[in-house]
Amino acid sequence: MTPERTTALKGVLEHGVGAAVIVQTGSSGGRSGLTACFADLGVNNGPVVSIFPTGLHRHRVTLGFGRFARQCIDQMRHAPAERMTVARALLRRAAAVGHCTISPSQDLETWAVTSSEFAVEIIVPNVREPAAEEAIIQTAEMVMVPLMATLAELIGYDDAETEAVEFDIEGRVTEVMVTRRERSPRNRLLCLSIHGHQCVVCEVRPEILYGEAGSIIEVHHLEPMSNLVTPRTYDPATDLVPLCPNCHRAVHTRRPVPWTIEELKELRRIADARIL
Repeated sequence: MTPERTTALKGVLEHGVGAAVIVQTGSSGGRSGLTACFADLGVNNGPVVSIFPTGLHRHRVTLGFGRFARQCIDQMRHAPAERMTVARALLRRAAAVGHCTISPSQDLETWAVTSSEFAVEIIVPNVREPAAEEAIIQTAEMVMVPLMATLAELIGYDDAETEAVEFDIEGRVTEVMVTRRERSPRNRLLCLSIHGHQCVVCEVRPEILYGEAGSIIEVHHLEPMSNLVTPRTYDPATDLVPLCPNCHRAVHTRRPVPWTIEELKELRRIADARIL
């Protein structure tokens, strides 16, 4: 795997997972593959996800824990119920690609990380040229991203944080403390998995319209995060919808309460009628 492709995949993982990751090439049984872990934990102190060709037309994706991952596992064991719900939904998405086995003897609906023996294996069938870079990267995007997002949800990587930001105001640099209200990349992943990449208002699919430049679909919170007094759990199936950048911008032209999806559709219908 070329360094350029590995770097590109690292970017895809970090965008979908919401945490810094390390991606390395490796070999198993004489066949090349990929291994990924969280940058702050490394391969010894946290979970490790690997992809390797197996058989004639299959990929084997595995999840396991490093030798010194007890502290990470304890943190995951005590993850809040709402994070567990999202994590299970993400793992179901990864498992939908192939045959999934969760050890020791757990199922997709009730699994939990309780010890270092926890492991996941997903066999992806019908892979054309499984040793090819393109095939490995495709499986990584379909399976490794939601699988690592599952782990990131339980570890809690997207907790809100405060950071220092520098603004240049008419030539004067002022340091300001900004509190961010984080938008979970895992919820975005699930929203697009459930609803697809088509705008629910104008029905445009940017990836079809723009090809390689079309990865611009956005996820809209039906209840604005800015109106929250305390953080809440968003259900990607009912609380989030995909919008193209134009419609997303239009929704938020009304403040503090944005236009609803139905109201924006009606505005478009009225505008179309005027044009005709």
